[in-house]
Amino acid sequence: MPILQHGGHAVWGKRYQSVKDNEVGGDLIVVMGGKPAATDLERAADRLRKDVLSRARHAVARLELQRPALIETPWKGSRRPVQPSQDVLGVAPEDLKGTVTQLSDTCRELPLRQLVVLGEPGTGKSVAAIQLVHEMAENPQPGYPVPVLMSLSSWRPAISMREWILRQIAQNSPRLTSRRRFGADAGAGLFDAGMVMPVLDGLDELPEPLRARAIKAIDRVIRDGCWLLVTCRGDEYETACRAGAHLTRAAVVELEEVKAEAAIAYLTRSTLSGDDRWNTVFDAMRREPESMLARTMSSPLMLYLARTTYRARLTEPGELVSKTRSKEDIEDTLLNRYLPAVYTEDPPSRYKEAPAKRYLTLMARQMRRDGTVDFAWWQINARLTGPLVGLAFGAVWGWFLHALFGPGLGVTTGLLAGLGGWFAHAAVRFELKQVYVPKDAEYGPKALIRRYALIGVASALAIAGVTGCSVAWWLVRALKAGGETAWHYGTIVGAASGAATLLGSAWGSYQLSRCWFWLTRRLPWLLPPFLEDAHELGVLRRIGPVHQFRHERVLRQLGGSIAKKPSRSVHGDWNAKWQRWRALLPVFASLVQIGTALSILAVISMLYASSTQIDLRYHSGDEPRYFLNTSVCGYPSDSPCLGASIWSWKLPQGSSRHTVWLPETLHGRSIRGWSGRIKADGCAGGAVKVTLELAGEAPVTFTLRDSANSPMKDLSEPARPERRPVSLTLRRLDDRPCSLLVEWSGPGLVDDGLEPARKRLGITASTMTHPTFAE
Repeated sequence: MPILQHGGHAVWGKRYQSVKDNEVGGDLIVVMGGKPAATDLERAADRLRKDVLSRARHAVARLELQRPALIETPWKGSRRPVQPSQDVLGVAPEDLKGTVTQLSDTCRELPLRQLVVLGEPGTGKSVAAIQLVHEMAENPQPGYPVPVLMSLSSWRPAISMREWILRQIAQNSPRLTSRRRFGADAGAGLFDAGMVMPVLDGLDELPEPLRARAIKAIDRVIRDGCWLLVTCRGDEYETACRAGAHLTRAAVVELEEVKAEAAIAYLTRSTLSGDDRWNTVFDAMRREPESMLARTMSSPLMLYLARTTYRARLTEPGELVSKTRSKEDIEDTLLNRYLPAVYTEDPPSRYKEAPAKRYLTLMARQMRRDGTVDFAWWQINARLTGPLVGLAFGAVWGWFLHALFGPGLGVTTGLLAGLGGWFAHAAVRFELKQVYVPKDAEYGPKALIRRYALIGVASALAIAGVTGCSVAWWLVRALKAGGETAWHYGTIVGAASGAATLLGSAWGSYQLSRCWFWLTRRLPWLLPPFLEDAHELGVLRRIGPVHQFRHERVLRQLGGSIAKKPSRSVHGDWNAKWQRWRALLPVFASLVQIGTALSILAVISMLYASSTQIDLRYHSGDEPRYFLNTSVCGYPSDSPCLGASIWSWKLPQGSSRHTVWLPETLHGRSIRGWSGRIKADGCAGGAVKVTLELAGEAPVTFTLRDSANSPMKDLSEPARPERRPVSLTLRRLDDRPCSLLVEWSGPGLVDDGLEPARKRLGITASTMTHPTFAE
């Protein structure tokens, strides 16, 4: 039965509900069976420890860290200029030494309980962090915190370090969110009470500009007395310290090479009794501790791979002993077993070794093609993406021009628009300019995919709207189409252009490519989970929004290349130079493609409209003076110029002129009116009445005054294309005693060059928005 205990007095049974703090004073403790019951925080800590231990055991089993034993990688206090003063640490850095199995003891013995572990690639920094978490979670000590492994590569300044740590605690133990069992904000309570030890792995995997900020944020949020372990590559941590950021209360140790005797001891424990296959290797390592073989075996990674490669009795480790073999040759031999050792069946990994190798091989080859050592999701680009984008643009504009002008122009326009779309997409893709990502990007790959998905959709909607409105406006303006017809075709062309734009965007190209590579079994259906798994397994390291192969030799073996100074970067030099235009980078190709298509439409419509003049031949009446105006040619000129045709009449006071012509070759299209311009000059204040008439049609009359230059007019309604007389009547309206010179430049009739397009779209006089051609 529960009791309520206060000092040495106890209250039994139902009185537990009625006793309050202010009635008895002091602290109240709930006792179950004579022992104090666990508080919410203690229960939460126990739950967190169990969940952390489960994860740690899985990692230890997957990495075979205890089969049969952990590699005893030595470490000692770093000699780099990264140590806080001895007065702060309470211990001399030169006194810090041990092996990875002693890290938890070292943390307990440090006065400030904070430690930074540095090491080169392959020295086992992450393994050291996992080992510490596993040991402390499996063997908890009273008063000691629960270690929680956290990957620093996912931190971004958009959230505070404290909030990020609390999220990591929740991810490691989702059941802590149960308020009924552990109270409100159990994770925050544990962290604030110092009952959680953050084990922050991979500081070097943050983008370089963020490392110093992360160190400062960690130093602020980790209070005195709070346990802490951070892992990082040595050069990267030293660079951050030189920039003015260091953990002010953390001792710094550095992992060293595995000594020959320690390596021999590890391999000996890994073999069966009586197995003497390794004796040749052991003798060579003892005889020449600085040999290529011994230097190779000084890496924990290579030592682990050697054990894995030559586990079977049919293999012969002695083949590693050769004075002619370089360290690189030995490493290549061992790294051939790297992926099979990582993607194991027992315990089962999320991805099997064969498909994982195919996926990584494709990534390595894409990196080699682009000349980069970084891998980003927008580098996934299948060869068919460009042709598909071009086909999408070519299909929509070919269909539209076919609907307007027939199959000939439709096919031609489709080919031109398709090739233009393909080349624009290929140019942007080749230079890796579809995505602008600064090196200090404060977001990861998944956030970047979501961002460019939104950019792609927004671009597609914008292009669809602009294109649809442009097409509808052109149909109304040029073809006099009704609103229903204009918006019908505008909607189709706009929507299809928007879809083509989405396919050509960085996100759309990625989706097309990954679907193709999934169909051909070269990528998984979802790439981000695979990249996350490869990162957790240590195959890849993540720096901001990009990934790198953790071991460059694995990259080379998979078909990639090693470049000390890569020819290009996924971040893009062009992007950095033109940062002010970075907002246009995602839609640059789409703008070029749509601009090309609209330009083709404008040029074709202009050609049809400008080639519709019908020449006139003098028939009767007052014959005008004919001459050519060569001033429009421009000099000097290497090409011949015939000049502009001009007919002129001289009208004295009170006179009139009447001229009749017959049209030359008709084009079978309706006649709209008269071409060219007419002007009057030579008599101040003079005026002339101009009457234009096509036989059988209503005349068009207007007044032309001295010094005026007016375009010729259209008929009130289009006329049938028949050969009939055309007349011009000029009559003086003023009484000035001077002659007025009237000139008609570019004389002729104008027929409706776009009439075939109207007929194909079913636009008739009754459905036109403007039933007349009169200005």
